[in-house]
Amino acid sequence: MNEVTSDFSSSEGKGDLSYDYWFSERVEFFTWELSPYGLTFAPDLLLISQTFRVMDVYKDRV
Repeated sequence: MNEVTSDFSSSEGKGDLSYDYWFSERVEFFTWELSPYGLTFAPDLLLISQTFRVMDVYKDRV
């Protein structure tokens, strides 16, 4: 998770668009998600990140 680029983190469009904001939000989220399993967050957590591009919008199609 500590290898995510600032370009990727800002592309999510949340908070102040900074990597620091993105990272702190993920620490909070993954700490919460892992705790029921007795696991703890670590900055080197394997995280698969993807970016998608909208190719077409079907708002007028049924």
